[in-house]
Amino acid sequence: MAPSYYEILQVGPDASQAEIAASYRKLARKLHPDLNPAPDAHAQMQRLNEAYNTLRHPQQRQHYDEALGLPLPTAHPPANGSPESRADGSSPNGSPRRAWLSYQKQVGDVVVLAIGEAENLAELLAELQQRIPENARSYDIVHNRWQISARYADVLRTLFGNYAPVVLRAEPNTADGRPVRAQPAGQPARPLQRPVWTSFTVVLVGALALYGLLLGQVILSDTGWGPRPTATLPAPNAVDAPQQSAIQPLVFPEDCTVVRLDGAPLYFQEACKTLAAEARPTATQRVRVSATTRVSSNIRSGPDTRFPVLATTAPGTQLQLVGYTVNQGYVWFLTSYGGWIRSDLLTEPPGQLPEIGS
Repeated sequence: MAPSYYEILQVGPDASQAEIAASYRKLARKLHPDLNPAPDAHAQMQRLNEAYNTLRHPQQRQHYDEALGLPLPTAHPPANGSPESRADGSSPNGSPRRAWLSYQKQVGDVVVLAIGEAENLAELLAELQQRIPENARSYDIVHNRWQISARYADVLRTLFGNYAPVVLRAEPNTADGRPVRAQPAGQPARPLQRPVWTSFTVVLVGALALYGLLLGQVILSDTGWGPRPTATLPAPNAVDAPQQSAIQPLVFPEDCTVVRLDGAPLYFQEACKTLAAEARPTATQRVRVSATTRVSSNIRSGPDTRFPVLATTAPGTQLQLVGYTVNQGYVWFLTSYGGWIRSDLLTEPPGQLPEIGS
């Protein structure tokens, strides 16, 4: 058989409203899911609330007693020795029958309450304002709640049958200005802690801002909006050297002198370096032999294919040769303007020229 509401609240059927309220507060602190580790803590708290919400209202309690078959007393014992109600609905001092509170809580020296039921609300409010001075009470019209000084708790007990507020500590501020969370009496007050997600959000926003800054610099550099490297002009190509020789003709190796080399082109200076001092002919020893190219031929700056091309001659071009040398099995002839041509590119390679560097 399921326990009755009186058994759940651990009070007798003749208990006063104050005794029922006090027992409910005691059991709520014990059975609340935050403090009760039992698996059915929520179910226990739900049964406790159901029992209290039924017995704290006189009319609902009377119907419940009738359903249980309990003998109906003339009136339930009043709370804290307050005067009995008269049969005409008024207290011995002429006040209206007591009402019932739907919300009550004491924070520090202030009692916050909301009137749930009253047989004569107008007379109840008139007596409340008459017995409690104006400076000790205030009404919050938005939340429909009264704030009354705790010094007038005896008056509230005579007006409300279930007056038994939960006493909480006041909410002072800590040394750093943070408010202190209100706790039931007997428990230490704890300051409000900043939510963990707030700090995490600040760190995340900072990381995203830094990532966006770095990504923006990379995008700007790729699209050309960033700093550009300084352009450098390419060095002059040695192929243009034959055009300079056409403007100022030089004779090799006769013009390999200090005076002529001072303003001579680079290819002519390199050609003169290949001559040994003792092998340089004088003006009286000038030897030249004509030769004809048999195919389109490259005139290079040195006796090897690794040297750059100075000019390209057409087939049948007449060249003036002044010497020769042998490099990697090939005979190279030196032209009169300082370029070298391989012997297999000529129709009839001459054989009366001096060897350069011998």
